[in-house]
Amino acid sequence: MDIFALMRVWFEFCFTNPEKISPNHSALYFFCIEHCNRLGWKDKFGLPTEMAKKAIGIKNYRTYQKTLNDLIEFGFIKLIQKS
Repeated sequence: MDIFALMRVWFEFCFTNPEKISPNHSALYFFCIEHCNRLGWKDKFGLPTEMAKKAIGIKNYRTYQKTLNDLIEFGFIKLIQKS
């Protein structure tokens, strides 16, 4: 996987849609990339909520959930199954 290509696509989206994004989106998206990288670029992987919240400094569950749902809506994350 080319991390730099993922970054380029993300920042192109950010520049095109500044009204839709916040620093939380970038933090969660790049944490997902890092987590997937650590897991060896599996096609499907789990994203434990508490681990992700702690890693990016989000304390409120609703903020985390909205950020994750936005990334899904934007097409950067594909949700396969909620747990």
